[in-house]
Amino acid sequence: MLIKYLNDLDRAVQKAQSQPGLEQFGRCVDCVVTLERYLNDQMEPLKRKGFEIMETLLPAEYEAWLAELTSSRLCQVPSQLAGSL
Repeated sequence: MLIKYLNDLDRAVQKAQSQPGLEQFGRCVDCVVTLERYLNDQMEPLKRKGFEIMETLLPAEYEAWLAELTSSRLCQVPSQLAGSL
């Protein structure tokens, strides 16, 4: 499973770098969350190595992608609330 999750993350990062957008950034974040959940349930050596590999796959822009995605989602909340009134 570790290899599958790492490959998923690698593909998501490549796509986000080649076609930047909220959908691609969201996919990267989803892959990171899935991988983190998986690794947190593993024995320490696998956990440590998995996190090391994940860090090498994440580009420097990842934090900016996360911020942009979070900002976009926060902007959508008020409009969704207004529609329900």
